Amino acid sequence: MIKIGDKVCLFENMSKVGTVVDMYQEKSVQWMVGASMAPIFIVRIKLDENNAVEEYRADMLMRVD
Repeated sequence: MIKIGDKVCLFENMSKVGTVVDMYQEKSVQWMVGASMAPIFIVRIKLDENNAVEEYRADMLMRVD
């Protein structure tokens, strides 16, 4: 589980490393058979290389130890 303050990187681009500064839920607009999907977690990270803040889905990130 990713928490605020954790060091994370992207699965697709391991050189993008940053620190989690905020997390929030976004309502999913997809529908499955019988019901809608669960909310999606969006994570804001502050990149180490240029201090820019970017947003990614939580399932696109992994913790770096």
